[in-house]
Amino acid sequence: MIKPFALLAVAACSQPAAAPAPARPLPPPQQLALYDLVGDWRWLYRTDERNTSRVEDEQWRLRTDPKAPSQLVGRYVRSVEVSALDHTVFQCNERPTYRQTTVYDVVAQLIGNELVIKETGYQTEPSPCDHGFRHLDEYHAKLAAGHLALKWGQGTESGVQTLWHIGEAKQPLPEIPWPSSYVPTGTWRWNATSIDATGNLHDETEWWEITRRNDTQLDATYRRRVTVRSPDGTTVIPCAGKPSWTYDDAYVLDGQKEEDHWHFHELAVEPGDHSCLRATPKRTLDEATAEQIGNYFVLEWRGKRHEILYRP
Repeated sequence: MIKPFALLAVAACSQPAAAPAPARPLPPPQQLALYDLVGDWRWLYRTDERNTSRVEDEQWRLRTDPKAPSQLVGRYVRSVEVSALDHTVFQCNERPTYRQTTVYDVVAQLIGNELVIKETGYQTEPSPCDHGFRHLDEYHAKLAAGHLALKWGQGTESGVQTLWHIGEAKQPLPEIPWPSSYVPTGTWRWNATSIDATGNLHDETEWWEITRRNDTQLDATYRRRVTVRSPDGTTVIPCAGKPSWTYDDAYVLDGQKEEDHWHFHELAVEPGDHSCLRATPKRTLDEATAEQIGNYFVLEWRGKRHEILYRP
């Protein structure tokens, strides 16, 4: 028989059962569809036309927005690389290829029953081949297994592209993939091919080295190599006695900062020597204004001679 005081002790130690926690409500099906966009996506497209090859590449990342659970935030990096199939150089950078890179910020929202992705801002990589202006757009998205179809525009100015899911978005949104500022110092290069009045080809290459003297002054040197060759590679050039000949010149310059550009002055030259140069052994010193645009230096010499240096 249990004693009365034992019953009292048991009753005193007993606690009423805790009420079960209320079940967390599930998000509506539309919200689940929005969350299905979270991750890394990619689009790649190539086309050839008018002797050029164009490769477009977009890499997207979408994440939940901690400040607004009803939408996603994202960023995508779009690069367009254009190459001349016949190796003709483009006027904008004097190279047979150029690239335009843009970073877009986006938000993804449910508007009614539609998934809509809106571009909210952009930044462009500095380049002489890019004016830097973009139109912000919006996309109506449809999600299927492993891919996301984006439709934009109306009528003749509309299109569709399909992004492919390539991974989960466990990393932060991508950073801007180019430097926040550019320095003029370091190694630069220039090369070009031209035809002279006799029909011979001139392959010209310059190797530049620029150092900084102070905030407003630069010191520079460059070596210029010119190879003259007959177009068929077999015809003998009379002054050389063979189908091609080469000479090197070496220059010393200084540069002065002037507002948003530099002014270069050639100070001295060590001209190359060759039997084909005996009639014109001297060189004329020149000067140029130079504007740095990203990894390019755009030079305008006296006489309107245009030259664009690039990072090798």
